[in-house]
Amino acid sequence: MKRMIFILTYAFIVLGIYSFGKTQENEQLSIALQTQYSKSISDSSQKLGELEEAVKKSLLFEDKKSSAKEREDIWRLSSDIKASIASLPVDESFSTAWMNYLGRLGNYAKESTEQGNSDEYYAVIQKASDNLSELSNEWQVATSGMLSGKMSIKNWENRLSGTTEEETKWSKMGQSIKQYGEAVFPLTASETDAQKKKELRNIKDAKISEDEAIQRFKNLLPEVSNDVIAAEKSRKGSPYPFYHIRFSQNSSIGYIDITQKGGHILSYLVERRMGKPTKSYEELLQMANQFLEKAEYKDVVFEEARENDVAWHFVFIRENPDNGAKVFSDPIHIKMAKDNGEVLGVNTSEYIRKEQLKPQPIRPVNWKEFFRPDVKIMKEELAYVENNQLEQRLAHYLTVVSNEKKQETYKIVIDTDTLEVIKTEKQ
Repeated sequence: MKRMIFILTYAFIVLGIYSFGKTQENEQLSIALQTQYSKSISDSSQKLGELEEAVKKSLLFEDKKSSAKEREDIWRLSSDIKASIASLPVDESFSTAWMNYLGRLGNYAKESTEQGNSDEYYAVIQKASDNLSELSNEWQVATSGMLSGKMSIKNWENRLSGTTEEETKWSKMGQSIKQYGEAVFPLTASETDAQKKKELRNIKDAKISEDEAIQRFKNLLPEVSNDVIAAEKSRKGSPYPFYHIRFSQNSSIGYIDITQKGGHILSYLVERRMGKPTKSYEELLQMANQFLEKAEYKDVVFEEARENDVAWHFVFIRENPDNGAKVFSDPIHIKMAKDNGEVLGVNTSEYIRKEQLKPQPIRPVNWKEFFRPDVKIMKEELAYVENNQLEQRLAHYLTVVSNEKKQETYKIVIDTDTLEVIKTEKQ
């Protein structure tokens, strides 16, 4: 009897120590998450105020040149706010509508600087100014709970799955923004077609079961898939029905969305404390390629990379097997941790939509006559890109150097049939 009491007492002590350790880890992780998300919210709030001010300032001048700086600020701030919102665990309908609205506002301000009717600009931006004033107030209300103090791991898990009461605020705000966008920036016929294409529900692959989705998760990411919290189907009306799988492993929490048809990864996200960097850029790029091959994304090529203190963000582009052209509207984004090479995030939603490409002639062109004498072509590729009418066009994707003394580099995209310059971007 005494022996049994000793064993039970010892077991309770061990469990207590383990529970205390896990609680400490969870508290530290929640503090890290709170810091990260609070910074994104603060940045968004500050820049939203600056955006509202820039919009108002741009309405002061009759001449487009006089308000050029403000219009440039509208475009820049819109892009900055989109980047901050993308990292927040908020309602998907809100983030999609908000980023769409900001993108259209920024592009409109930028394009109207180069061309467009002044009266039309003032009519549109005046409406946008009124909308931003309303949205600024709603934003403060919606984010107040996220800035109120430390939140538990359970709170963050609920936010990632969209089960908190606050999500109702985000959802309503998303509806407001969508209505504002439709009123201020009505879709053109081409944009309507593009929107329909993005909402296709007819992936042709065979369906997989929930158990098969979980097994695929375990095969792809065995290091984090041992402790699945929950697996559930996507909400009704999702463009691509998928399984939403949440997990918690040691100090990591996150989720993975896997399509019901075909078992493709739609998105994957991990949140955890980060250690000191030990992996080089070359090692991480190789590990990213290995993961994509394991996940059976074999028709992509590496395009570009960005880094921050803790991770490298790689972008891969689908390559058309017929002509080797890159399809820039079909990217895969993958985020790799510098400390141990772990996959921290994946987004393949645009890749899965897969652009339907049409045959297009490639007219002969003499680049020496097309460009000025001091322009030198350093690299020439083929790529599919969207033109201003949102049509996929086969194009010459050129890297050129101008002005031999300063060596200024540009990316230039030129339609292979019409020879229209679709885009010129300084590197």
